[in-house]
Amino acid sequence: MLSTLDNQLKGLYYVKGKDFEIDFYDEINSRLLQVTYTSDKIEEREIRSLLKAEEMLRTKELIVITYDIESEEEREGKKIKLTPYISFY
Repeated sequence: MLSTLDNQLKGLYYVKGKDFEIDFYDEINSRLLQVTYTSDKIEEREIRSLLKAEEMLRTKELIVITYDIESEEEREGKKIKLTPYISFY
């Protein structure tokens, strides 16, 4: 069990920049993940942080894991996927 969990967490990092932070950087799958409980509107700081970190890390995917929102947004030419936690994995 522990080795399975260890394998699942390999390449998963927290990222903190000068004026942003990212909940998870999945290095193996080249994606940035923000997690928020909000159920009606994603806070602008979550999106800003994703865009700043993507500029630094050049990831393939930007994802906001939400309580119940499922949609896509485009900001600064980047696609941001909003997905409910229940369907994330």
